[in-house]
Amino acid sequence: MVSHLLASPIRSRARGRACILRQNDWYEPMVQREAEALSGAGFEVEVLCMRGAEGGRRTLVNGVTVIYLPVRRPKASKLGKALAYGRFFLSATTYLSLQHLRRPYTVIQANSMPDFLVFSALVPKLMGCRVVAKLQEPTPELAATIFGRTWLTGLLARIEQSAIRFADHTVTVTDQLKQRYVERGATANCITVVLNCVDPATLLENWSPPASESTSEFVAVCHGSIEDRYGQDTIIAAACLLRSEMPDLRFVVTGRGSQAGAIRDSIAEHGLREIVRFEGWVSQVRLNDILHSADVGIVAQKASPYSHLVHTNKMMDYWIFGLPVIATRLEAVSGYYDDHVIEYFEPGDAASLATAIRRLRTDPGRRKELIENGKYAQIRNGWTAQRLSYLGVFESITISRPRESQKLLSLT
Repeated sequence: MVSHLLASPIRSRARGRACILRQNDWYEPMVQREAEALSGAGFEVEVLCMRGAEGGRRTLVNGVTVIYLPVRRPKASKLGKALAYGRFFLSATTYLSLQHLRRPYTVIQANSMPDFLVFSALVPKLMGCRVVAKLQEPTPELAATIFGRTWLTGLLARIEQSAIRFADHTVTVTDQLKQRYVERGATANCITVVLNCVDPATLLENWSPPASESTSEFVAVCHGSIEDRYGQDTIIAAACLLRSEMPDLRFVVTGRGSQAGAIRDSIAEHGLREIVRFEGWVSQVRLNDILHSADVGIVAQKASPYSHLVHTNKMMDYWIFGLPVIATRLEAVSGYYDDHVIEYFEPGDAASLATAIRRLRTDPGRRKELIENGKYAQIRNGWTAQRLSYLGVFESITISRPRESQKLLSLT
């Protein structure tokens, strides 16, 4: 039985101050779901992130105070990213230290990347504050995927393990990634898995479905970071293979990243502007409109040391909008979901992706199967379930009054 104390937004007593750090220039749904869960459990919550294009410094969203530190999104160059990491770390360290001296925090959560961001809570931790490391990506494997295995891979592994030891508890996103941390020296019972997903209420907040338009097009969508490892070029190649066979097929790609220009150029070079629409970075409302009008969602991650350990939020987004999912067969994904839930194709193989698209285009029964099973997967592994695991971490490391502790522990 789920405790009504955690489910209700009404707080019977304050549980102290909580802060979430995230080096991003917008208050993303993933962070919002965590902040609002902590707020609903009785914490006074702040979120620290980078200054966005709009230049605001502070805003209040559903009871959570979002503070934009004076650091801008890093440039695409390695040096630009390194400098931005350093500036955000110093800015967050200064802010947390001064604020903790004024009004102590009960718990601070640092969301990677970078993993060393957790050390910005050093002064509060020395003064009794609890610290959670939210390690969302395996940074050594990510570096190996981008740069190859170099001295940097080993350095990042040491930083990762130091961050886990420094934190009172660590949250990560798959069992496979947790096991990798343990293989490198971490203690298993200090790590909790909370799967990547968004809160449907957050995703759909302030959005209403647009009027439906009758169309004969079959629309495939892919959104998120535009990087080589996410395989948008595989989608472009599949579009080339299917353009003559399926004249009603359309692709919509959104996002930003280092490969955005290359994807835009590739669409033009292959004469695909009438087939593939690249919208770049879009608002959440616009993305919801796109997902609402699509017929299938694609997760095209390539095989790499990184991708076999993680999930993307895309799958859950597609399931929330009732879309069947086509995804690459990677270890962490196929370890959770079988062929009855996802239409798999081989990583980096445009012909295999074309076959998957062809099958779903011509087989309504298969689409219906994936939609129904995706709906159940979202219920089973979505935020309603993951929220309990997430809040359980904070209950385990913070000091509660005995009666309150007993209520919060009665989660099941």
